[in-house]
Amino acid sequence: MAGSNFASSSMIGVDLQNASTTQLFALNTKVLATNDSEWHYVLATAVLATGQFVQIFANGTAAIITTAMWGGAGADGTTGMLDIGCAQFAVSAGQYAFVAKKGNNMYLRCSGTVPPGNVAFEASGTLVSSLIAGDGLTALGCMIYASASTAGVSVTSGMLAYPRARLAQPVL
Repeated sequence: MAGSNFASSSMIGVDLQNASTTQLFALNTKVLATNDSEWHYVLATAVLATGQFVQIFANGTAAIITTAMWGGAGADGTTGMLDIGCAQFAVSAGQYAFVAKKGNNMYLRCSGTVPPGNVAFEASGTLVSSLIAGDGLTALGCMIYASASTAGVSVTSGMLAYPRARLAQPVL
């Protein structure tokens, strides 16, 4: 899981697994690491749960992504402009941390039963089964390895490849 990731770029020794109230790097610093992963240094503007998807703003802050943001109502305008990361551990509001943008064996937050493949995004930065997603936000760049089956929210492992949403095609 995410605990086995460590920097393999010129940032060797950086701690990818813990948050801090002290800013240790410039915001928006990127780090390459093991498990073919890429990490982005941010300041959390809200409490982030393990596996939760966040929008990374140009100033280096990160907020829990909402359905409205996926649909283009966020501060960055359209969904094509979103910069998305995924928290790999709990981060308190006001803490600095690295969030994952790419990699294998990453934590992904799911709601309800979510089978591998056919995943979609919902409000609060969580994955759901695309078969029941009413918002039509198919999750591209996300793949879970094993079915997440609980009545509530759970965390499972999967792969990230620069997550983004594909909006449902308009009805003609």
